[in-house]
Amino acid sequence: METLRLWQQDYSVLVANRLGSMWTNAAAAGPSGQPVLDNVSFKFDTQTSGMMNWIKDRGAEFVTASTQEQKDAIAALLTKKMRDSHTVDELSRLIRPCIGLTERDAKAVARFYDNISNNLKKEHPRMKPESIRRKALDASGKYAERKHRARAMTIAQTESAFAYNRGADEGVRQAQEQGLLGKTIKKWSTSGDDGVCDLCASLEGVEIEMDANFNIGGKLLFPGQHMLPPAHPRCACAVEYIEVEPPKMFQSEQVYQYNVDSGGVDNAEMQTLYLGAVENVSEDMVKLVLKDYEDLIVSSPVENAVIITKDGLMWKCVGNSNKIPIGSDSGIVLDGAYVTHNHPVGSLNEYSFSDDDINMFIENNLKFLRGVDEYYVYELTRNSQDLDESLSIFDITDHDSRHEMVISKAKKLGIGYRRWRR
Repeated sequence: METLRLWQQDYSVLVANRLGSMWTNAAAAGPSGQPVLDNVSFKFDTQTSGMMNWIKDRGAEFVTASTQEQKDAIAALLTKKMRDSHTVDELSRLIRPCIGLTERDAKAVARFYDNISNNLKKEHPRMKPESIRRKALDASGKYAERKHRARAMTIAQTESAFAYNRGADEGVRQAQEQGLLGKTIKKWSTSGDDGVCDLCASLEGVEIEMDANFNIGGKLLFPGQHMLPPAHPRCACAVEYIEVEPPKMFQSEQVYQYNVDSGGVDNAEMQTLYLGAVENVSEDMVKLVLKDYEDLIVSSPVENAVIITKDGLMWKCVGNSNKIPIGSDSGIVLDGAYVTHNHPVGSLNEYSFSDDDINMFIENNLKFLRGVDEYYVYELTRNSQDLDESLSIFDITDHDSRHEMVISKAKKLGIGYRRWRR
């Protein structure tokens, strides 16, 4: 058990120092292989909460699964048959080079040891038992090293494939969130060479919905495993994403197109889009998620709001340059919700919250309300102690007059308010 504990620590170090960066780099390459993104002005962000949580969860799953493999491998070497055939000293020395191998490989090393030992006894009947054990251990140790190198290559290829395909999936979803892609489906694609196994050949060309599972079969090792390749160790398959419906929101230079005769952006149609659900509705996690969206909407020429309800449902509302359809008109339950929104460049932005913003925060009992523009992030909370101090009259700039007014309003209303540089 002590050996296993130390091995688990080694795996954790491997994940932190080597696999983490490998997963990130492989994920970053995923979207570049998707034709559906070739003509889209899109930059993949590997630092979103979705991608970072996947890498963190995959690391934990990897360490846990690898440690279980070691338990299975050692258990295979400690069966009654093995105990009856070997001394405790032999088993101890045989187990050491097998730590890190799978159960199958550990059994192969044990068989290799037995074959060498039996051949030496047969061909050299006068050789001392200790010499036979030493030579068999040396030979089986070298054989185990070859198995280790092969296993390392399998881990590198398979984990890279997991991350590459996850990155492609995340990239498509990010493009959809930005209104660059519409509804997509995914199609299984094999490498097309002679090495394709029967399972992957049966999946070739299969098309399913984005959140559906492929019929891979077998034990589910971690959540979402069957949504994407690889189907097995060293699998070289990938997924092709196919756009089947145009986006409800087009690229930033197109989405806010409007009929000049109708009066321009301020008369553009407003939209409410459902983005899915957040499992962990803690304030820290919510702020991480909303921060990712703030980075995406801050440069938009119209107002965008992202809302996470107290139940974890996430919505995006798109308005015009000075208005956004949240509140009673949106149909979204805002009581206890978390909301962020942008103030577009060139709008009536005063680098802080408007009276409408403050009224919406109060009337809808929001948990917090954030605003973001090209210079600042500002936040209203229910903590009256969390309040910026007023500036000296000698320090006030053109950006600060509204800020000072909101500080005064927050004091009177008994709510928190802070603003800081982006």
